[in-house]
Amino acid sequence: MNNIDPIRDTIAAIASAINVGHGGVAVIRVSGKDAICISKKLIKTKSKFAWESHRVFHGYVKDYRDNKLIDEILILVMKGPNSFTGEDIVELHCHGGVVVVNRILEIILSQKKVRLANPGEFSQRAFLNGKIDLSQAESINQLISSKNVRAAELAFNGVKGLINSRISTLKNKLINQLAEIEARVDFEEEFIDFNYNDCSKNINLIKNDLKNLIENSKRNSYLHNGISIALIGKTNAGKSSLLNSLSKQRKAIVTDIPGTTRDIIEVNLTIKNIPLSIIDTAGIRTTNDVIEKIGINKSLEMISKADFIIYIFDLQSGFDIEDKQIIDKIPKSKLITIIGNKKDLLNQKQLKEIKTPKETLLLSIKNNFGEKELINKIISKCSSIGSDNIDILLNERQLKNLSECLNNLNDIDKIIENQLPFDLISIELREAVKNLSKLTGTELTEDLLDNIFSKFCIGK
Repeated sequence: MNNIDPIRDTIAAIASAINVGHGGVAVIRVSGKDAICISKKLIKTKSKFAWESHRVFHGYVKDYRDNKLIDEILILVMKGPNSFTGEDIVELHCHGGVVVVNRILEIILSQKKVRLANPGEFSQRAFLNGKIDLSQAESINQLISSKNVRAAELAFNGVKGLINSRISTLKNKLINQLAEIEARVDFEEEFIDFNYNDCSKNINLIKNDLKNLIENSKRNSYLHNGISIALIGKTNAGKSSLLNSLSKQRKAIVTDIPGTTRDIIEVNLTIKNIPLSIIDTAGIRTTNDVIEKIGINKSLEMISKADFIIYIFDLQSGFDIEDKQIIDKIPKSKLITIIGNKKDLLNQKQLKEIKTPKETLLLSIKNNFGEKELINKIISKCSSIGSDNIDILLNERQLKNLSECLNNLNDIDKIIENQLPFDLISIELREAVKNLSKLTGTELTEDLLDNIFSKFCIGK
């Protein structure tokens, strides 16, 4: 930990997001054995509740170097071990202007017994002091970085300890199996012959639970980032209008000028508990504009990168050979639907005369006609990788631990298949338990912990 003693040092950092220039309220967190002593030096208060644990009281923060008052604040004291970190914590709730917040933090850090917290160090101390396990700490980080409601809900399940609960259940099953085998090794004469078939059945049940967790983990990127849907089509087909309509916001500029959208515009939203990332792309056409060409190339790249595609064409212009050439580049498995837009500009006779691909959805994005049917098509296509059956979010590190545990159990299958000495099973079981323990943090090195928490934001 860079020669820093995480227990003895008192640390401080801004624990809230602040806007550039101003903000309503900001929080500065101080944690460590000198947190209260340091804060008393900076705060002027007449409150009768001052410095009582788990009390909020009023005061002013001052620059102890010249005794000038800096800001009017609320102070929250949480004495250890009944705090997030397990140490004494003081939170200063001040006005959220960047200048004010940074000035207060600078005054705190000017004292000898305090330093700036490292990224994730408050959470790291909570873990080291036994307040949370590693899966809870990582879930806190996922909760902070959630881009949609569903991802936030699942991350919070981890904060509540659901990941730990699931892993503990699996680990206990492995430990029970391990205990039986090790008892046989020590007192073999007191047991009947080892039943390889029974052991195989027990291991397979645990493997199935692991496989389900791993399979669900593969959908974590969808839950965290959203299932990506790229809106593809020629210029002025209505891609930007559709983006604005689905998001219920004016995210994209809409004009009658061809080639208005020149860059990727992305909007995150949730429909029927399915987190989506809707991507508006530049209209595809022949052009001599260098910048527009770059946007068009990005649009074509999105065909391969996006999870799904919605193709849009202008009914007034009709579905032509260029539209067909673009659609031919889209894998059928990715295509949600083809939209014929601007239905409102054509009469019934004109609509009948227009040749469109089968199952083309006719829309008037301007008048919101057909949007409900489009949403149903999106839900139908995306629900297969949705989140209805998932109640926890697992990250890449946790998935790796689960996969290594599964490998240990697969090796047990080989031992059983070849009727090798059953004490070899205990070796793999111990490794499997160890890999599960790594997931919740009971089997981790200091360097690995530092690496994990370094990815957190400062102040958390």
